[in-house]
Amino acid sequence: MKRIFATDLDGTILARNNDFNAEDLNVLKLLGDRGVIRVVATGRTLQSAFRVLPDDFPIDYLVFSSGAGLYCWKTKQLLITRHLGYEKTKDVVEVFKQFHVEYTLHHPIPENHLFFHPEGDDPHPDFERYLEFNQPHAEVINGSVPELDYTQTLAFMPDLDTYKAIEKQLSGVKVVRATSPIDGVSIWMECFNTEVSKAKGLLEVCRIEGVDAINVSAVGNDYNDLDMLSTFKSTYVVGNAPEELKNKFTVLKDVYQSPLLDWKERFTSY
Repeated sequence: MKRIFATDLDGTILARNNDFNAEDLNVLKLLGDRGVIRVVATGRTLQSAFRVLPDDFPIDYLVFSSGAGLYCWKTKQLLITRHLGYEKTKDVVEVFKQFHVEYTLHHPIPENHLFFHPEGDDPHPDFERYLEFNQPHAEVINGSVPELDYTQTLAFMPDLDTYKAIEKQLSGVKVVRATSPIDGVSIWMECFNTEVSKAKGLLEVCRIEGVDAINVSAVGNDYNDLDMLSTFKSTYVVGNAPEELKNKFTVLKDVYQSPLLDWKERFTSY
């Protein structure tokens, strides 16, 4: 019986300013030896994932940009892309402008690490940090949205109330909440094609590999993992996840304490 094991990346098996735990890598290698299909499901773009995952990283598939793309790690092939598109992006931008939030507009996959952004009068501190970190990939726009088949938008929320108010104004897009991997606190709003999610990315892997969804296990740490955690039966969060998620799902050790090893020792017979 074929199985799939999926894990988020940042905050789950990769801590800020840290390397991967050797014990977690050994678990991924062991799973491969046992014939388990291994997937990293991340919010990172493809190029951003390449920065932290070496060519020989022990996985079989990469679900990236929260499910907007699927990449076969062994053959180095881009298998699936789903874009938000130009018209929907314009609609989303109009709502962002109403609420005066900073935002970025990301190019089509596989170049979606490149993005446009307007200049803000009083920019969100996390937006400024994001621009500083990604400056080589950023381009300022003033006025209209350039015509492009955008992958997604990303907006920086001043608070949860603003997030909820904007979410109510949006339609025809998939809205994903994420916690900033830069400061670990700020709220991000990502808007995608309605067919985008980490769960759907994993279901595509199920289809390709002929695996029943009941045989999928997944580990996450944040709100952008919710659809993945809620779709499959055997799901877990790490100890550094928000309390709201820890109250809903089985809790493993935190990102610094080899959560995959904890999962293996407590919940498998490997």
